[in-house]
Amino acid sequence: MGCVWQRIIGIVAIIVCVGACASACSAPWSGKTQAGKANTSGEPSASQSSADTDFGADGSHMASSLKALAEQMLSDDDAVKANANSRDTAMSSQQRAIIAHAAKNNGKMSRSEYEQAWMNFRSCIMNRGWTDPKPPAYGGFYSVPSMNIEGLNDEQAKKLDKDWLYCSSYELVNADTLYRTQESNPELSTDFHQLVVNCLITKKVVPTSYSKDQFSKDFSNEPLPQYFSTAEAQECFTLYQIGIANVSEKASYWKPLG
Repeated sequence: MGCVWQRIIGIVAIIVCVGACASACSAPWSGKTQAGKANTSGEPSASQSSADTDFGADGSHMASSLKALAEQMLSDDDAVKANANSRDTAMSSQQRAIIAHAAKNNGKMSRSEYEQAWMNFRSCIMNRGWTDPKPPAYGGFYSVPSMNIEGLNDEQAKKLDKDWLYCSSYELVNADTLYRTQESNPELSTDFHQLVVNCLITKKVVPTSYSKDQFSKDFSNEPLPQYFSTAEAQECFTLYQIGIANVSEKASYWKPLG
């Protein structure tokens, strides 16, 4: 029994809870500033915004290069700021400075900039009255903490959703996406499920015959395969922002109210 969430470029909070998890945990996450809807194919959704589809002319790549990806993020941010009616959240000056610096460095970020973006995000959440959403780390990358929302009333839950989406876009999303891309996706592929499968094979978690179709089936099954909970698999899932939170670990979930 567990909570399953996935990251796809262009989405803002996605959560699919399985079984008893539905009333107890959540895992909001974002892929980019613009909001869209999640799918489970690992491919870009037709519902993504026009800004998202600009990332790579053929749709199979996020952009032509890391530099182009960083420049597109800056361009999108300019468009948000220029549109008084935009529902999207512009980047903070801190996150924009990170992306602007990367754009001048062939799209590459430093580890310290990645760390700073996460710290800025955590501070943003805490400044809105919540506890520190300290992220777990696997293989050198941070993962969104599983969330225990027991005790939150409807008004608090709505505020938390709003605050999470705001802080994600304001401080973290683009910087996190750019850093993960430079470190784990040199081809800038949008086929995230295939990237996960390649990682699982490389780490010898699954046989070389393991396919993206099989992963999609495993991802949808209940109970989930045992290998999903191995440290090696968790590294791959964290790398591409596909996460699984076991109900048995509920005691360690992030409690927004403390």
